[in-house]
Amino acid sequence: MSGTTKTMNHSQYIKDAKKKAKSELEFIIKDCQNAIEAGKSFNPNCGYYMDEIHYCAAELKRREDKARK
Repeated sequence: MSGTTKTMNHSQYIKDAKKKAKSELEFIIKDCQNAIEAGKSFNPNCGYYMDEIHYCAAELKRREDKARK
């Protein structure tokens, strides 16, 4: 596969996730899951997509926990 490998600014991604709507976070998670599944044997960006899933899920969990308080 040709192309470039994505790099993530982890601190910035976490900050940006806090600004996204719940529906956006859920869409990103699903989109990344689909990208990983479709290209797991040849896509060099799977790690990036896994990080996105993690940070989006963590933000959703943070909001859920905050709502319970």
